[in-house]
Amino acid sequence: MPMLILVLNCGGATLKFKLLQMPEELLVARGLFDRLGRPDASFTYQRPGKTDLVTPMPTADHLDGMRTLLTTLTDLDHGVLKRLEELGAVAHKLAHGGDRFTGPVTIDDDVVAALREFSPLVPLHNPPNLRGIEIMRELLPEVRQFGTFETSFHQTVPLYARIYGVPWDWHEQHHMRSFGFHSASHRYVASCMTAARVISCHLGSGTSVCAIRDGRSLDISSGLTPQSGTLMSTRPGDFDPFVVTYAQRRLGLTPEEVERVLTTESGLLGISGVSSDCRDLEAAAERGNARAQLALAAFAYRVRRFIGAFLVELGGLDTIVFTGGIGENSPRLRAEICRPLASIGLQLDDDANQARGREAVITATGSPVSAQVILTDEEVMVARDAYLRMTRPA
Repeated sequence: MPMLILVLNCGGATLKFKLLQMPEELLVARGLFDRLGRPDASFTYQRPGKTDLVTPMPTADHLDGMRTLLTTLTDLDHGVLKRLEELGAVAHKLAHGGDRFTGPVTIDDDVVAALREFSPLVPLHNPPNLRGIEIMRELLPEVRQFGTFETSFHQTVPLYARIYGVPWDWHEQHHMRSFGFHSASHRYVASCMTAARVISCHLGSGTSVCAIRDGRSLDISSGLTPQSGTLMSTRPGDFDPFVVTYAQRRLGLTPEEVERVLTTESGLLGISGVSSDCRDLEAAAERGNARAQLALAAFAYRVRRFIGAFLVELGGLDTIVFTGGIGENSPRLRAEICRPLASIGLQLDDDANQARGREAVITATGSPVSAQVILTDEEVMVARDAYLRMTRPA
């Protein structure tokens, strides 16, 4: 029986949503509240075959956004619901719940407690996730809520690949080990693949590289937090951990100040001094800005380094997939990543690689290792999980 599921992805200053009819996975409406809390905040609302609605929403917060969303879904001009009771469920993309949750969850007090417990590891993610849950409990108290954790796909990574070389009680008592992230995206990629050995590169403001064998996660670049792994827009990825204590002593920074710098002032922004947005960096690099060029080269190198490591773990490679905002829209960075991989047989097709915002095979016909662009759909994965949970409860 068809069911409408509202999928929410609550960020610090954003609220993304999709309304999907399940199990058909039919898009009913989608949209974005952007730059929440700022004077230039806006609301974009889209329905298939209809004119987009774009509305300024100065100083809006998550509560304002969700009230506006529910009103819009049911209003006479733009609505797709006669009444909110038609919603079968609200489903959330959740960041970090440790190793307690290996699949989709019904949101209850235990899930909320886990989100709170792990909030210090993902301060940009778990608090807005919690806010979204709280608001929906207030606005739609009779509608069931479900969640998909971004760590869940990587439960199949062997412990020897997840363990850190720290005292055992740090691992056992305090969960200090790799968890991995972007599960919804990498799992979506896996669901699209027939090849056995796949490396999925989710490249966006947050990035991660995942080794997938026979549809299961074998290894993942991110670790205890989403800050580790590859270089990112404002986050440094992997580096010598003693940089932290050295910075505290040398620069007189508190732990909180170091955390803020490593979360909001590092990565592509820190290297380039120009922007955290790859579009701005590519434009600056074209104008000859050496630091922008260096930032892009460093980004591509870090992705390639994980591809090389995972190639060995997979015992060979069939396909590399690019997804996420950068992966789907940056021919330049895809080329910088792929050209040095000619040594493993990847033959890039420069014309095919010009694809932006559409799916494409970007390697030449007959290339022993293929590369392709896939438009990820994280919300569909979250909706699938919620539908599965509702129709086949544990």
